[in-house]
Amino acid sequence: MAWYEIINHNLSSIFYSYGKLITRHKRKFLLCPLLLASLLSLGVICLTFENDAIYLFTPPTSRARADLIYMERHFPVDYDDFIPSRALTTQEKAGNLYITSADGGNVLRGEIISDILQLNAAFQAMEVTIDNNIDRFNFSSICARFNGQCLPEFIISFLSYLNENGDNFLISYPFTVFPNGEPIFLGYSLGGVTVADDGSVVSAQAIALNYILQSGTPEQDTKALQWEEAFTRLVESWNSSSRMAISHLTSQSLSNELLAMTESVMPLMIVTFCILTSFAVTSCIMTDWVQAKPWLGVCGLISAFLAISSTVGLLSACGVAFNQVVASMPFLVIGVGIDDMFIMVASWRHTDRRLAVEERMGLAYSDAAVSITITSVTDALAFCIGAITPLPAVRIFCLYAGVAIIFDYLFQITFFGACMVYTGQREADGKHYLTCKKVLPKDEAPSTSYRIWCAGGVSTTVTAEEGKQSEQIITQFFRKFYGPFIVNPVVKMLVVVLFTGYLCVAVWGCLHIQEGLQLKDIFADDSFARKYYQDQGEYFTEFGAAVSVVLDTNQNYWEKGIQNEIEHITMDFESSRFIHGEKQHTESWVRDYLTFLSETLNTTNVDQELFVQLLRDEFLTRPEFQNYNKDINFNCEKTEIESSRFVLKSTEVVQSTDEMEFMSEMRHKADSASLSLTIFSPTFIFIEQYVIIVPNTIQALLIATGCMFIVALFLMPHPVCAVMVTVCIVTIETGVIGVMSLWNVKLDGISMINIILCIGFSVDFSSHMTYAFITSPGKTGNERAMDALHTLGTPILQGGLSTILGISVLSSSPAYVFRAFFRTMFLVMLFGLFHSLVFLPVFLSFLNTILPRKTRPTPEVGEIQIEPSRQANNAYSPIPKDNVEDTQPLKNKGEQSSVCKEHVYILYNDKRISLDSVAIKETVL
Repeated sequence: MAWYEIINHNLSSIFYSYGKLITRHKRKFLLCPLLLASLLSLGVICLTFENDAIYLFTPPTSRARADLIYMERHFPVDYDDFIPSRALTTQEKAGNLYITSADGGNVLRGEIISDILQLNAAFQAMEVTIDNNIDRFNFSSICARFNGQCLPEFIISFLSYLNENGDNFLISYPFTVFPNGEPIFLGYSLGGVTVADDGSVVSAQAIALNYILQSGTPEQDTKALQWEEAFTRLVESWNSSSRMAISHLTSQSLSNELLAMTESVMPLMIVTFCILTSFAVTSCIMTDWVQAKPWLGVCGLISAFLAISSTVGLLSACGVAFNQVVASMPFLVIGVGIDDMFIMVASWRHTDRRLAVEERMGLAYSDAAVSITITSVTDALAFCIGAITPLPAVRIFCLYAGVAIIFDYLFQITFFGACMVYTGQREADGKHYLTCKKVLPKDEAPSTSYRIWCAGGVSTTVTAEEGKQSEQIITQFFRKFYGPFIVNPVVKMLVVVLFTGYLCVAVWGCLHIQEGLQLKDIFADDSFARKYYQDQGEYFTEFGAAVSVVLDTNQNYWEKGIQNEIEHITMDFESSRFIHGEKQHTESWVRDYLTFLSETLNTTNVDQELFVQLLRDEFLTRPEFQNYNKDINFNCEKTEIESSRFVLKSTEVVQSTDEMEFMSEMRHKADSASLSLTIFSPTFIFIEQYVIIVPNTIQALLIATGCMFIVALFLMPHPVCAVMVTVCIVTIETGVIGVMSLWNVKLDGISMINIILCIGFSVDFSSHMTYAFITSPGKTGNERAMDALHTLGTPILQGGLSTILGISVLSSSPAYVFRAFFRTMFLVMLFGLFHSLVFLPVFLSFLNTILPRKTRPTPEVGEIQIEPSRQANNAYSPIPKDNVEDTQPLKNKGEQSSVCKEHVYILYNDKRISLDSVAIKETVL
């Protein structure tokens, strides 16, 4: 016997004994899991939520985060002299507004400007209280300031002047100048600008107002958060004019929206429970009211919920925070739990109903428990591999899902097994599933109505063939219609063509997939924050975030060669299509200082001492150059420049592919420069995910596929099974990735989770059908395919449909995150079902001659021993061991027995198995 057969045989033997053990200790196996789940669920009191989207969807060890730490240490933000282009994050504590005209027209009209000024006055007058009304403050007391004024005073001053002198004031864009000579940059404040040939502004579709707040200390943070809440309430209640359309955002919007979406999903659990309860109950009902097991469907759901509550409780107690992505985990686990339940019930139905409950449990477990062990191990392993990804959202989800799969498996083979025993004993006693009252078999029913609504169970005139479990309608469909149809030669050729077309479409889709999760996709469709980002993408597309280029080592700035090299580096960056290359947009202290030296000294050729002295004492003290104080770091004695930077204005990059190219190009220029540079932009933190998503997905797929092959090699009955399972993993993964790109699902952290998930489910679908084919007693490929479909077609279909139903409530979710989860999971289930029920039976039938045969274990009658039962009813009555010699074996083929209410034993795998006491009147084979 080969090693793989030894492993499979030993697993079957272990679970055979384990199934019988559950029968003997059913109460313990029922109550102990309930007690364990109850204790673990208490950990929910420690439940915390992680709502920081930047943390969840960006790698914590990325280059951008390291650069941010460097920038915070060397170029910290000064809120008393705040320069927006020197901000280090896009999530400053602030109240941000995009204001458009309700009619879509020009916002620079007098009536719109008047409304904006009224709204600003309301913000300025708004008072916020904390500490039980002891501490009262307003915006001016906590605002970030520039040149002594709160932001956005410069744009408010501009609008006020425009409102008063609009007819006499010519606005240029993006730079304009007040009559007093003060320049203003309007690139970040006016959006959707139309410019005339002479450079004057004709109209603008949007105005941006940013009320930036001081932060950094606990007191400042507390006040800022309180002011943001008051800001949000005021914006949402602003009804003074219908001429404006306002979208708003604060630093709390992202976390608040994530929390709100997580909470909004919870009620869908009730809907899912109702849908799956109906499906599970309906799937377990039969026309035989004794064999029907609808309560097992409910128990399967309870088992899944026990796994979910135990997982959330355990990980919450361990300090693992819950998040928006993890909120989709219960829908997945419920589907998996129902799938396992269908496999267990199907194995029970394939046992001979004349056998004692203990024997039936042993046989059912020797088949089903091995199957769900394989699928549970592979699912859990897939999530373990997913947990190595650097994206915290993916890592935390995989941790929750992996633990939940393990708990689901444990509760399935313990709690649900005990439920099967109780249901099996009811069936053995011939009791109705609903009333639990003993009823007559159908052929003994006294009336038609009794036969339809009450009858069921084993008849007193049962034969060996009738001893088999009654088939469900869907099982009969697979045996009588679908099996013969799918092995028809013409249909098989059509399946090959369909599979080829499927792969072609899948590969084409893979080549056109988009990458990355944009910030607006994190919010719900009806979220005010999503509207803010939509306005940003529609109106403010010309100027993007500032880019800081840092000379991070001590340079001899006074030397001509270094000056030329810095100018060359600056011009190289300005040549990028992602950077505004005009010199007026670049804030370079080196350029301006060299111009200053040339105008002051008529030369730039000065020594180190004079260079630093004039820079420190004259250049940086002039009002027009004071901003550069934020860009130069002197040593303690202020005699040397330790590091400095120049700032570029980027173009607004909307598409994720362009964002990734933008960051990659900036970094390439910095890394290839002759001087040591650090490149940083606040948007790099989020763009970083685009860089890692593809290589990490490929890495996870390769590792997971390899691990699945190894696991399948050890647990499947033959190496060919492992090869077929691996092929199915590759083709299903290809189909999911390719088609999801055609369904507007991007390759991001959310879809990456489902792609990892797909590996586990691919094993589930393919391993069940491959195992059934290998162990089929059929001689030809077509016979084996039809037998495999008859054996496992129903539970596979039920399992796939249950998972689809479990996640269907997410299809109409207003959040992209949950819709993407549904769409990807739906594709996983759809392609998994097609592989298992369409492609695999056909291709396995083609390979029949080279595939091994491993006979599926079935009871063989080697010896039948009969003892008259002393019980008046058809009940289980085992023969005491000391009475076995009194029985008469019937060994001759064709010998007849007419003894009623006898007890039967059979020999199965060298085991003496007891059958329920039934009337025997048949030919002994």
